[in-house]
Amino acid sequence: MSRRQWWIAAGVFTAALLVVLLLSLTRQPSAAAEQDVQRTWDPLPRRVTVEVINSGGVEGAGRSGMMLLRRAGLDVVYLGNARGADAGRVANQVLVRRGDTVGAGRVIEALGGGEVVDAPDSTRLVDLTVLLGKRYTVPKGH
Repeated sequence: MSRRQWWIAAGVFTAALLVVLLLSLTRQPSAAAEQDVQRTWDPLPRRVTVEVINSGGVEGAGRSGMMLLRRAGLDVVYLGNARGADAGRVANQVLVRRGDTVGAGRVIEALGGGEVVDAPDSTRLVDLTVLLGKRYTVPKGH
């Protein structure tokens, strides 16, 4: 490689590097992603077990909701799709299974809304059942 060719290659490489650097500096993360990264949750007074049910039929909602609630400090032990009367739900619902509402407010805050309902069920081995409705939107990047 001649000296002239070397200088041309070095110039092209430097220009490409500057373009990449400028693009990375001007790209702004989305508000939701920024909030998700910056959000820290205080510990709950006890371990709260949760099952997440995709009851709105939105593809990927269950997995996304599970990850969101785990980052919020909840112990998601089951993930599934709704059947029967729970299917086709429009809004999010948090069903309190053991009479103790610890964690219910955290679920509502993490998901961005929903209704808390007292629904005791001794056959469920969880504290809370989270029914994700059609209005639940999967955050970008999930």
